[in-house]
Amino acid sequence: MQYPSYQVQVVENIPSYLQKLFLVPIQELQEFGFEPCCFLQVKPMLKVYPNTASEILLYNEPFNCYAKVGIRHPIEPLNLFDIEFYTFFKDKTCLVTTNGKGNTVIGKIPFFIMQDFYTAQTSLQWQYHQGRLRQLKTHKIPKLLSPEAFIQALQVYLQNYLNSLIKLKYISPGANRNLFRLNSKLALKLTHKIIQGNNQSANIVKQRREQAKNETKLAVEIPIELEVEGFRRMEKLQRGLIDKKMRPWMILGSFILFVVTSTKYFGTQTLIIFIAALIIHEGGHLFAMKLCGYRDGSLLFLPFLGAVATARKDDATITQRFCVSLAGPLPGLILGILLAIFFKDASYSSWIKQASWILICLNLFNLLPIYPLDGGQIVDILLFSRFPYSDVFFKAFGAIIISLLGIAHPALFVLTIPLALNIIYSYRAAKINSELHKSFRTNPPSNQENILYCLFKNLQQFDYHYLPFNSRYLLVKNLIERYHCFYSKRITKVILASVYCVSLFIGILGSWQAIVPNSVNFVPKFAQTSADYIRIHQEIPGKQ
Repeated sequence: MQYPSYQVQVVENIPSYLQKLFLVPIQELQEFGFEPCCFLQVKPMLKVYPNTASEILLYNEPFNCYAKVGIRHPIEPLNLFDIEFYTFFKDKTCLVTTNGKGNTVIGKIPFFIMQDFYTAQTSLQWQYHQGRLRQLKTHKIPKLLSPEAFIQALQVYLQNYLNSLIKLKYISPGANRNLFRLNSKLALKLTHKIIQGNNQSANIVKQRREQAKNETKLAVEIPIELEVEGFRRMEKLQRGLIDKKMRPWMILGSFILFVVTSTKYFGTQTLIIFIAALIIHEGGHLFAMKLCGYRDGSLLFLPFLGAVATARKDDATITQRFCVSLAGPLPGLILGILLAIFFKDASYSSWIKQASWILICLNLFNLLPIYPLDGGQIVDILLFSRFPYSDVFFKAFGAIIISLLGIAHPALFVLTIPLALNIIYSYRAAKINSELHKSFRTNPPSNQENILYCLFKNLQQFDYHYLPFNSRYLLVKNLIERYHCFYSKRITKVILASVYCVSLFIGILGSWQAIVPNSVNFVPKFAQTSADYIRIHQEIPGKQ
């Protein structure tokens, strides 16, 4: 959080696409007697990307009331504008009516009479403000303020509000003394409130979607520049989702949860070996990510499933993605084969044999060309990413295999949910990929910003811009990954495919050679005893 600020912005400094966009709420509010006053440059209380935003201020003279209009995030065509009504009184209090924002307020704002109203119609929100205003006018006198005086008063009130949160120890200064963080306990409560508010906001969008069937003007066409800004904003939020100081605690917490849930199914020795195998596997991924320039690497244990290594790199090349995927199963598979070969003598400890079996089974299984396993991801980026619809069938095949394996191991059914969503995004991506390829061949984008612009432009052509923003965000992420895969050199793909095939072949052959000799020695104890008895009996003199 940060101290908010408001400044009057001259029209010439407002991008033309925003000027055109704000005509929509201006026309709506003019029906209630409001007239535009000025544009504002706002630094919001919550520090997000971008650090400043443009809003517009309107005034209703008969009611001495201001309407402040901003862009709501995430960006939704049917719930785009954030409208708030303000009336100041001479006793220094202020009546504020918001629409779906009360859940984000911590405690109480001093001198604010705040009311929140979840509605799909701005007219109802305005009536709600008028109703409370009539009640307050019986003992309060509205104060006439110029636009400059209004924004100055609003800024002072909100800064005092932030200071009150500091005194109550709800927030504390960070490394930068001008930035503040919520304490953990309050953050959890606020998260719960926001989730409840988001459910109510979803109902607003649902109502507006029904209204838009008869009133097409309700669906605002979002400028591509704003879509790109929303994408960047989401990227920044994703990167800051987990604080670096919290990551070790999350890893430790997930590890403890994994151990607790696994003790019912594994003995102590088996569990220790399995955890070590997982660390080797995911450690290989993390090491490759580090070498390839990925950021925010982390490890998370998943109860009943295993573990997952995560990191970020938006412009990862096909070679880098290949190396990251292969670096997980290959080291553990090689180690398992070497243990099985060099310690195949029956005199060696059973835990070495068990370790080799677990390492081989875990990593060879992950190397198979089944999505979403590491091998499946390699095959997807090398082959199916170039042929979009075949990619959909490949992922559907992987989902079927995982579902069948879930019969034996029910925890795998959990993977079918993200797999199903991935198939949906892949199908949507496939519908526009061919058009993108044609466009990029004639006019290849010069940088990442141009790629995003082209992608969101194509989303509009296919009417995907009416999807929820989270769906649009994931779809564009999918398309960016395909772009980097599609435009890699063919010789690079051939070399990488050869490396994968050789790794898989050697892995299968090495595992067979390592396992089969050992399995021959696994003769039933009764048969071994009988054979020893016959051999000894024959060696006794005089016995035939």
